[in-house]
Amino acid sequence: MNEYRLLIERAVDGVELKDELDVVAVEHATAELKAAIVNDKDSGQRDVEFALHLYLFDLAQQLPVTVGSDSANLKRLLAAIDIATLFSDNGTTDGSFVFMLLEETMDMVSISVASEIFAHVEQRAHVLRRGMTATGGKGIVMLKMCNGLLRRIPQATMSEFAGRVQVFVGNSFALSERSGVNLRGDFDRTSVAQPANVSDEEDSVYQS
Repeated sequence: MNEYRLLIERAVDGVELKDELDVVAVEHATAELKAAIVNDKDSGQRDVEFALHLYLFDLAQQLPVTVGSDSANLKRLLAAIDIATLFSDNGTTDGSFVFMLLEETMDMVSISVASEIFAHVEQRAHVLRRGMTATGGKGIVMLKMCNGLLRRIPQATMSEFAGRVQVFVGNSFALSERSGVNLRGDFDRTSVAQPANVSDEEDSVYQS
């Protein structure tokens, strides 16, 4: 386990954060870590998932309530998320693993820090959403993560963040997705607009 921790730390130091996920650069930084996983066929995947979980747990505990984008620990945490994103996408780990990590990590940090992490997630959306469905796999874990965030976000002061989370969820699934379609054609019958009472004099004005 200590071997994986050292390899993760080395890989994180080699990841350069960019506006979008640089797959080639992250693959290069994680080459040694990936080789160790492949060589350990019996428990490599399980061990690296556990090691990444502990690594992000330790970093999250060290982050203050508010943190700037230049924070060294925040940069390491985001780099580790990039590694987990790549591993979930290419099958090195379970496909939903990155969202499990994100859910646990954002539960541990302040909502201000969670906003910084979510901004990073938004930039990696095209990779994170690949192969996603609302009925299983990472789609379910993503919904759970976003619903947890929405429960924590103070609507009075961070409504913009709540809107970003809702937009992320809405853009993750097709418009024809069963969960978002009114299959039975139900509609609200309780709110019926009543015409205003118009006097004969006013009625004659409208007709003229």
